[in-house]
Amino acid sequence: MTLAFYNDKLQSIRPDKSSGRAKPHKVCMMFAVMDLIEQGHIQNNRIYYDDTLKRRFSWHFLRLKQGNDADSPFLPFYHFKSSGLWYLDVSNENKPAFDAIKSATDANMRKLVNFAYLDDALFDYLKSPSTAPILRNALTANLDTLEDQYARWAKSIGKSDKTIKNYVGALKNSIPNWLSDAGVTKQSLLSVGSFVEYENIVSRTYEVREFVEKDKRGNGMYSAAINSYKAFLSDITQAEVQHDIDEIILDKTIPDTQKAVMVNTRVGQGRFREDLINHWQGCAVTKFQNYSFLIASHIKPWSKSDNEERLDPFNGLLLLANIDKAFDLGYISFDERGRILISDHLEEYQALGIHADMNVLLAKQHQDYLAYHREEKYKKVNTL
Repeated sequence: MTLAFYNDKLQSIRPDKSSGRAKPHKVCMMFAVMDLIEQGHIQNNRIYYDDTLKRRFSWHFLRLKQGNDADSPFLPFYHFKSSGLWYLDVSNENKPAFDAIKSATDANMRKLVNFAYLDDALFDYLKSPSTAPILRNALTANLDTLEDQYARWAKSIGKSDKTIKNYVGALKNSIPNWLSDAGVTKQSLLSVGSFVEYENIVSRTYEVREFVEKDKRGNGMYSAAINSYKAFLSDITQAEVQHDIDEIILDKTIPDTQKAVMVNTRVGQGRFREDLINHWQGCAVTKFQNYSFLIASHIKPWSKSDNEERLDPFNGLLLLANIDKAFDLGYISFDERGRILISDHLEEYQALGIHADMNVLLAKQHQDYLAYHREEKYKKVNTL
């Protein structure tokens, strides 16, 4: 089958809409599988229902869920078999019990299914650095509109309804009107789902005189909207992570054995994650100990770290997803004593479960990394 065939299939995987909106479970399962293929965890088209898969599913699910959506990876693992792309390997011994399943559960997936697998051609496309991003982007068509997804994402990082409304208006109407007059593009920026395409449009936007003048008069509101949507696209497409992984794989100075370690570290898995779990024994801020919900994140960004710093567990925090996102975007940081710093730009931080009395217990080895974060991530957000 062709790439176009699988692109169309992944754009229409029929997510559950029984609640009146598209639930993200199937999309999150495919995102998780794509991540694990890219990281080398899945190499031979066998997708095991194990903790690694479930943890990666939860990572995406926490970003895309709405309302009372349940973190239930066993549901898409089972129901995806109706897609014509996903198959379940079940032994003859377990087949009668499998065929009698009325409702998928975590237990019966672990007990009855050996592994899942994809069409061989689809698996090959997902292994290819040139075609995997195309199929990743195709998946997002199953969710709500990009505008709805963006608004929900902005809300999840503490933006107020007023700010979200202003940003949506700028991205949907004001900026496209100026770009249309300048002959750059006629489309709403909120219709752009490709990170690369969006970056290309943005680079030309800053050359449009009317945009520059209006942005200056608006105290940077329009550029803030552009940067916010760029962060959203980077998040849902994992563009920066993919770029960093490509750099690792193509770097001939790094031994192959070391590449696997670095790829795992870049995505917050493997030894780096284990070291953070051993050090923090739960969320570094809240002490929450269900590790399926915790993200292993770098303090000094991967792109700014050398290879030694990238693997250093003291350059890491283990955080709940909402706190991790606020920290990664520079909306929060921690001072030398571990006390939380909250940006004025994080408008509704209490809704994220973030409070002014939060703190982390720091070791001396954390200090240089956090000093960098305060200066280069937190401070820059506060000077927008």
